[in-house]
Amino acid sequence: MRSLLQREKRPDGTSGTRRQSETDGSSIAESGLFRIARVLFGAVLAFMATDNLQNLEGRVQYAEMKNAPAPSFSVPAISGGLLFGGIGVALWRVPAASAAAIAGFFASVTPVMHDFWNVDDPEEKQQQLTDFLKNTALLGAALAFLKLGRAQESDA
Repeated sequence: MRSLLQREKRPDGTSGTRRQSETDGSSIAESGLFRIARVLFGAVLAFMATDNLQNLEGRVQYAEMKNAPAPSFSVPAISGGLLFGGIGVALWRVPAASAAAIAGFFASVTPVMHDFWNVDDPEEKQQQLTDFLKNTALLGAALAFLKLGRAQESDA
């Protein structure tokens, strides 16, 4: 029963119960704050993907330098997935698949492209560590969007 109902503390100090449907993924996805969050998150990632695709030759060369697998194929493919995911999250269309595409991008790219543990130069090591940590935070956000997308799809 506790999983279906949540205790709620009201402003007047009394407590009551709230049905899970009032706190589920659907109501969260319809909130104004969530809409702003998903548009900001998705639009920035779609911009990053577009930049990758517009500067493909440089991105492929960097991936080759990092010994990424099949960079001439993987860089445009993973950037296309990020573009799909960014647009999908921003518009909240196929949200679970969109967020999964973003999570896949960060999970696969981050340890290969920001391998700070293999860098000797202290300044470059610090930059790679910073980029690794930022990408890890973005991966966490993508997983949160994935959870909400799945919850909303199961409610439908």
